[in-house]
Amino acid sequence: WRGERSCLNAISDTVGRPTPPPPPSTLGNFLLSSMVFSRIVVTLTVLCCTGLNTGVTSSMAPNKMAVQGLAGDYNETLAKVAVKWAAATYCCGTLGHGCDDWSCPSCDGSMETVVFSHSSTDANGFVGYDSDTNIIVVAFAGTDPLSIQNWIDDIDIIKVDYPPCSAAGLDGCKVDQGFYNAYNSVQDDVRSAVASFSADHPSAKLYVTGHSLGAAMSMLAALDLSDQGFLIDALYNFGQPRTGNEAFVDYYNMKTINTARITHHHDPVPHLPMESWRFHHEPTEVYYNEFSTSYTVCDGSGEDPKCSDANLLDVNLVDHLTYMKYNFITNYLKCKL
Repeated sequence: WRGERSCLNAISDTVGRPTPPPPPSTLGNFLLSSMVFSRIVVTLTVLCCTGLNTGVTSSMAPNKMAVQGLAGDYNETLAKVAVKWAAATYCCGTLGHGCDDWSCPSCDGSMETVVFSHSSTDANGFVGYDSDTNIIVVAFAGTDPLSIQNWIDDIDIIKVDYPPCSAAGLDGCKVDQGFYNAYNSVQDDVRSAVASFSADHPSAKLYVTGHSLGAAMSMLAALDLSDQGFLIDALYNFGQPRTGNEAFVDYYNMKTINTARITHHHDPVPHLPMESWRFHHEPTEVYYNEFSTSYTVCDGSGEDPKCSDANLLDVNLVDHLTYMKYNFITNYLKCKL
């Protein structure tokens, strides 16, 4: 961790974004949703029984040289730190404890935190400041990992207008109603905490992250904070569902936020809501193999047919609940103790 923290000080720029492939067939969409719902309980059972490793193994150990590439390169060292920030959110608010005093299982180093939570929208997370690395972090939790089947079954596919697009002269921007309502329920808390930390530490870098539902909220937060005049140094999130339509992605791309939308092997959540429902991912996807030993930085379409979209049936919830070899289920259960 000390090596990761020292490398963070050297991070300035991360991912650039280098048009969309055709959507999957209607049959493919039907099969995906059916298989996800029928096998989700099985994969959760496997995950809880296998007791996967909760830490980053030596094969994924950070290398200082890895963060000294050209501006715009994907930064795996940052991703390994960001996944722990995302995991820490499952100890926040209504989900668990240990986030407020930074004593949770993934709470490495030191962090002064402001916790936000809204029970009716499942929005939980924190805004934190790390004095050792001079970093402000905005992080969002996903749904209770033990109830994720219910969340997928009940996923909201209703699209609503995204008003900031109109102000920028763009028409037709739509976002998922559920994700938008979730972020709006904690928006004031997030803005206030970021403004306070930024005023106290004007040279601090600002990173945004999240997992699952929290990944969708992290995208909305990065966009909102950018609209408020804050410089987002990077958005790195994990297992993000599609958040809006293609016009919304065009608006997001106008902000040139350094983005790594990290996906893992056969994680089904990045396939929801489906493309056939006119949802679209933002770039840049970074696609990891089954054991997270290698990755592909995907093209700038957001829907690279050679990455996660190459899999017709992504039905493995283990892949959704394990990112960068970090087990979100084990972490969450420790947050509940």
